[in-house]
Amino acid sequence: MFSIEISRKFAVRQGLPSPARRARGVPARSPGEPFAVELRVGFAFVDEQLGERGWFIDTDELDSLIDAFVGELTADSWTERFPFRPTFELVSRWAFEQLAVSIPQLSHVELTNLSLGVSTRYGRS
Repeated sequence: MFSIEISRKFAVRQGLPSPARRARGVPARSPGEPFAVELRVGFAFVDEQLGERGWFIDTDELDSLIDAFVGELTADSWTERFPFRPTFELVSRWAFEQLAVSIPQLSHVELTNLSLGVSTRYGRS
């Protein structure tokens, strides 16, 4: 079985207050202060799915798709972009659902908040 990941690093403004920071007496982050984020998108396939060119899917095409998707994630603060509370958990699930339409055999979407060192992965078990 093969597993391939495509990743992109970018900055986003989440826009949510942090109750944990408040409880510890740590100053709140500015709502406009960006987080460094990495998006990792994975898909899996088996040997028999390799085509005559030796690959399952054209990763150049996927690169363009992921670049456009990152553009959506960075266009506005997440509190303005999403109709739900944009936690990394909910955005990971939303991203998986959106990308599953275009990426055959999508296995997971992972968002890592590089500023805080926390990763959230959503996918098929």
